[in-house]
Amino acid sequence: MKKIIAVLMAFLFVFAGTEAFALSGREAAELDLTTPCGYSAEELSAGLLGELSGFAENFIAAEEKYGVNALFLAAVAALESGWGRYCFRPNNIFGWSGKDFGSKEECIDFVASKIAEHYLSEKGKYYGGKTVSGVNKFYNGNKFWEEKIAGIMAMISRKTKSAEIG
Repeated sequence: MKKIIAVLMAFLFVFAGTEAFALSGREAAELDLTTPCGYSAEELSAGLLGELSGFAENFIAAEEKYGVNALFLAAVAALESGWGRYCFRPNNIFGWSGKDFGSKEECIDFVASKIAEHYLSEKGKYYGGKTVSGVNKFYNGNKFWEEKIAGIMAMISRKTKSAEIG
């Protein structure tokens, strides 16, 4: 069933034009994370809170460059850094391996490349599938992380859609 939903979601994103739609938490959890989010940087920015709203262009650029859904990337950064407010290492909004970055833009690019290579590529050493659950098998392993990421993705999606309407 999850496979069917992921295929349908991919179809809607790819063939429904560039118009994105609000996701539920369940849809976010089952989304193929190699599918483009369907948002422009301006639209994504409307859904982001705190300091992350200024990095929507970078999430979209990373999605285009590496094929990792920008909504997912933004959700992980939001959870790991309190929406960009807290970095346990300089500019490290993902909490990635105790690494320092010269900028948050550099961090987004680096982490997107590593997620694409190791977690979303079928040849990746941490590949467990292309959904939040698949990434979580090796990324964090905590069921609550998975639920929080899907919930944040859904929340960003809803805020983005309500900004379009309003």
